Amino acid sequence: MAAPTYSVTLHHLAPGAAAAGLGYPDEQMPAVTATQLGEMLHALTLVAMRLTIYEPSTPEIRIKTDREIYVVRTRYRRLCFVGREALLRGEDHTVDFILGTITGLAEPEVKAVAPRAFERPSSASPTSFSSGGGFPDWAKIALMLIVSLGCLGGGGWMLLRPARSLAPKFTLLPATESITLLNRVAGEYHTGTAEGDRRLIIGNDGTLRIAKYGPAQAIAEEVIRTARGAQQGGQPALATSDPYVMTIKDADNVVLYGQNYKRVVR
Repeated sequence: MAAPTYSVTLHHLAPGAAAAGLGYPDEQMPAVTATQLGEMLHALTLVAMRLTIYEPSTPEIRIKTDREIYVVRTRYRRLCFVGREALLRGEDHTVDFILGTITGLAEPEVKAVAPRAFERPSSASPTSFSSGGGFPDWAKIALMLIVSLGCLGGGGWMLLRPARSLAPKFTLLPATESITLLNRVAGEYHTGTAEGDRRLIIGNDGTLRIAKYGPAQAIAEEVIRTARGAQQGGQPALATSDPYVMTIKDADNVVLYGQNYKRVVR
């Protein structure tokens, strides 16, 4: 049985993901093996370690399988597997974890956070408490127990509470329904044609090209995101890799980042 291959796009990266920069055009590779993908991810790891906050490029590797599109970026001099941040709660997105998720050959392993140990102060000898006037000895002991139990309970709750997420709530559609929805909404949209207006191109493969118009409808800037079919509040939508949700109002209007886009080309 032939080894599976993946469609890979390098963005702002040199061939082999050996370096990052605005001068490198997007490189598309239609048939990349898992071994070659691992080599590029290791190379991107070394690139991420050398990046600074002043780097203008946004290097990333986009991997398309037969069912989903994955994006690997750099963040804080490490790899960031887009869409998996909440799962790991801040742990490193290692190459092994990324490859295991994409290829399906290994289940992602989440590192458990070791619980903090709370030590109770050693009990004082009964003879150290005064039996004379003032605060009674039994009340002092009860107060210490209440404070200790409160600290233990609060610490346990903070360790075990679910991770908070600012991402909007939505439900991803199955792969076949996602493809059908993408084919239905694919096309070119815009908010207008004046300088400062926005243009949006939705591809059948889930690629979003978001651009801003400059003078004479020239493209002043453009960013690329990926999307997958979803439902939000019972209505069809597209979940983007930000993460954000694009709502579909009707056959010719969508809302992204709070702006209404009207279809101009199917």
